[in-house]
Amino acid sequence: MKIFFDHQTFSQQNYGGISRYFCELIAGINQQPNDHQAHLSLLVSNNAHLKEKNLPAWPFFPGQPFARTQPYLYKLNKAFCRLEMQFRSYDVFHATYYEPYFLEHIRKRPVVVTFLDMIHEKYCNTFPELAADHQVMTWKKEIVNQASAIIAISENTKRDLVEYYNVPPERVRVIYLGSSVSVETPSVGVAASAPYLLFVGNRGMYKNFGPFIQAVAPLLRQHQIRLICAGGGAFSPGEAAVLQQLNLTQLVEQQPINDATLRKLYSQALAFAFPSLYEGFGIPVLEAFACGCPCLLSDRSSLPEVAGSAAVYFDPENADSMYRAVEQVLTDSALRQQLSQLGRQQLALFSWEKTVRETLDLYQSLQ
Repeated sequence: MKIFFDHQTFSQQNYGGISRYFCELIAGINQQPNDHQAHLSLLVSNNAHLKEKNLPAWPFFPGQPFARTQPYLYKLNKAFCRLEMQFRSYDVFHATYYEPYFLEHIRKRPVVVTFLDMIHEKYCNTFPELAADHQVMTWKKEIVNQASAIIAISENTKRDLVEYYNVPPERVRVIYLGSSVSVETPSVGVAASAPYLLFVGNRGMYKNFGPFIQAVAPLLRQHQIRLICAGGGAFSPGEAAVLQQLNLTQLVEQQPINDATLRKLYSQALAFAFPSLYEGFGIPVLEAFACGCPCLLSDRSSLPEVAGSAAVYFDPENADSMYRAVEQVLTDSALRQQLSQLGRQQLALFSWEKTVRETLDLYQSLQ
């Protein structure tokens, strides 16, 4: 069976959970001992996960700001994809995002789409940036009615999809994700030069970094605990001003990351904090589990589903709740050790191998 993956997510991000998922899925299918073949229709991209999985793409002005080159990169890849759809043989088409440009070209082949979250639908009235991207919701409405099969990456995402688009539940298959960070030997007794909490990834909008830092600032100052923000870009002028106002400029820092440095940051952190208002799945939770890092998580969306009993939860819209949860984990070493052990047990429920196997089963059901 030949599966055709289109360009979309690799034309939209250089690094991130969506493109990592599709890289793991494509590479995993091609490593199967049977006759399955996954093809990624992509001409140019600077996505880091492609290199990790040896998936080919030409670089596209990598020294230039992504915002400047991305519109041209997207148009070029879209044209290339359309061309390949006309001449390449395939059995199933799997869209890597929601633009339904391909529907007029698939010639009655089965179409699979993965719904990653419903953040636009839930928070477009809260965050202007999401409201400005209203086209995504238009695309979703069209593609959800045309798809042969729909994947949701959590039961929570499935429930939201059914609620917002009135999709019959039996049309949606839940297939969980995995962790690309390998399981590390527990680092009990090993600490960085100064203790720190870890925040990973983007900090804007629903990621809730601002309210979180406001809530825990007294704890950071009192205990002289650092907060390391891994990835997500340098602090904006607004973020820098808030940190200065809270007297945290010496305690909160941002670090660029790759997989090796991220693994080390997880392994040596006192805890990983994830105050997000909404996650479709939450891959960083599994990454923290793999490195034995205790988890402090929002009690919203898919996070309790993924982490189970292996985390301390808080209300991400309640400053006192965030403060108390962080204080509890910071001051209780036995709890941190227990969370580390529970996290490794919970991680056993998830793997990219399982993701690949269940997705192939879905493809085969469409033949």
